[in-house]
Amino acid sequence: MVKGFIEILLECIAEVDRSVFWGVVLLALALGALCWVGCSFYTKLWNKRFHVRIQHHLLCAVAAVLTILFTVTYHAVGNLEYIANRIIDQWSTNLVDDGKWREQTFATAFYAVKEQNPGWYIGKPVPGSPGGATIYVNNDESQQLVAEIYVNEACGNFSTLNPFLGMMLRARPGISEEVIRRDIRTYFNNNPGESYDPVWAISLAAEHIRKELLIQSPKTVGKTRLVLILLFLLVQMIPFGTIGYFAYKDLFVKRKHENYAK
Repeated sequence: MVKGFIEILLECIAEVDRSVFWGVVLLALALGALCWVGCSFYTKLWNKRFHVRIQHHLLCAVAAVLTILFTVTYHAVGNLEYIANRIIDQWSTNLVDDGKWREQTFATAFYAVKEQNPGWYIGKPVPGSPGGATIYVNNDESQQLVAEIYVNEACGNFSTLNPFLGMMLRARPGISEEVIRRDIRTYFNNNPGESYDPVWAISLAAEHIRKELLIQSPKTVGKTRLVLILLFLLVQMIPFGTIGYFAYKDLFVKRKHENYAK
């Protein structure tokens, strides 16, 4: 998920308008310099005699670099909705065309319905047989089972391929399941006695999950920025905390020497 998070952030940065990008970089450099100064002198709040040395300045440099990266990335995340929409559209198209996933999901649904209604499949071909197999969804239970399998497998596929967006976005399977069940009932009402083609279920699942994810995608900007802020504060605790520790240690040593001198 970390790799996916970084890749999406890099895509967001790449989409920043160049006329704006350098202005953001200048602002980031100014904030980084301010962070360096703040990191160097904030220990004066409790230890006015503490002198920042080279090793401390290295930590200040780390804090400054983190500030620069955070500022640029925070602005770039504004493009996340566009990136997310592009990824979702591409995923939806690829899922329908993914023959391996389609075969695996078909087999999963086939054997699940067969286990539920074994009498329907006596003497019938199974997945992988010459001529292919058929899923019989002749009652509400089998229709619901097939809908759940296709939708859950589609949601799982999206989360596996896009773990960060999968965490940020939540597909609502219940809506898509009802859409597929409704489509199955309509199909059998219009074509009594025929078998339902699961390819329709794949297309419906992918399309409706895509729509549900796109509805939620504007929220990803705020969520991601919150994650960035929390990560920024957490990581900044390292250089600031380390320098603060040395300042407290220096203060303790100096007071100890003063007490001995008395």
